[in-house]
Amino acid sequence: MPDLSPSAKRRRRVPLSVRDEVLREAGYMCGNPRCRHILTLELHHMVWVKDDGGNQATNLLALCPNCHALHTQGYIPDTAIRHWKGTLHALNYAFSKESMDLLLFLHQMQAATVWYTGDGVLRFAALIAAGLARVAETQVAGGVVYASKTSRSRASTASSAHRVGLTEKGLALVDAWLAGDEEAYLRALQTTGS
Repeated sequence: MPDLSPSAKRRRRVPLSVRDEVLREAGYMCGNPRCRHILTLELHHMVWVKDDGGNQATNLLALCPNCHALHTQGYIPDTAIRHWKGTLHALNYAFSKESMDLLLFLHQMQAATVWYTGDGVLRFAALIAAGLARVAETQVAGGVVYASKTSRSRASTASSAHRVGLTEKGLALVDAWLAGDEEAYLRALQTTGS
């Protein structure tokens, strides 16, 4: 006889629009970046239905039956599942692998003083444009060359050094990503300003 008590959890069908969103997010492949299985996919509830996990796209990850079973049996930890979801989400918001690595680097180097040349700062351009990083400080050395028809000045090269750091938005995003907190991660992405 089925358990009809109020505490019994019922699985509700995932709406087709949500299913499509989750499958597109994973590129119609298993969410495990090392698997790439595409023939049959299942939607895994990151917060399980028995633990009140809902059918929102933020709580679902496309997995092949093998990876899904390995997770359910405890061989693939929750931290890996959250990391895979975060990686897929980041990739779908146009963060490259390099941008993700730079975010993690800036997060780890918060207390350090690291200076970059102008060319080095260009590697952070996408993160700066997204409001996740900022140029925190700039130092300029060298002179300006003035030239006229009557006098020639010897050219001196100006140089600059820049310190790059995370904005509040960038810090919140990386903290949420590392904690596996999908809701905080989404809030950080939707935050405007620095």
